[in-house]
Amino acid sequence: MAKAVAIVLSSGGLHSLVTAALAAREYRIAMLHVQDGRSAARQAAAAFDKQAAHFKPMKAWNIDGTFLRQMSLPPESAGVVHATSSDPQAALLATRELQYLTLAAGHARQIRASTIFWGVQIEQKQADAIARNIEFVQLFNQILELISIDGPLSIKTPLIGLDDQQVVELGYQMGVPFAASWTCQMSLEHPCMSCPACTRRARSFRAAQLADPLTIKEKQSMGARR
Repeated sequence: MAKAVAIVLSSGGLHSLVTAALAAREYRIAMLHVQDGRSAARQAAAAFDKQAAHFKPMKAWNIDGTFLRQMSLPPESAGVVHATSSDPQAALLATRELQYLTLAAGHARQIRASTIFWGVQIEQKQADAIARNIEFVQLFNQILELISIDGPLSIKTPLIGLDDQQVVELGYQMGVPFAASWTCQMSLEHPCMSCPACTRRARSFRAAQLADPLTIKEKQSMGARR
């Protein structure tokens, strides 16, 4: 029996990479990347291309979503935002998750996918945030049920409730190519290793007592140029 089709909403980051690996175990996958105008958009898109080359999805979209930045909150709000994601201004984009999932739902209907995989991750200690996210997904699934008259469509968030260490360990168990993910908030040739997102990534690998292939690769590359 042929596998059902699922679409993976991918940022090109570590969480999207692990989520795609989980989805590929049960589904034929397609992958969607939205270039939303973040500082490291080029690096994130390149990482997405590497992940698509690894998973060989039935379809891969890399679409222009820079218009999303036009909905961001006033710049004076930026000083109060401290983000550990690859997009330091993510919290300034009003209804960001709603916009992304709507785009994913539209592309999912094109290929008659039954599931959207979203790599959002919130640790157990953030109980209120987990509850809000679960409620949001439930409500969005209800909307999808109402409008998906030609077949079921729902969202899955397999990383909810996992901590950073568990995500890294899960990725290693599945043999994902961590070097094909971009986490840094900076638009540089190599990860800066000092921004909040890089610091969180490094802490995750240390907690898992595992080496980060991306960091090793970049250190070797930098050493060879000296």
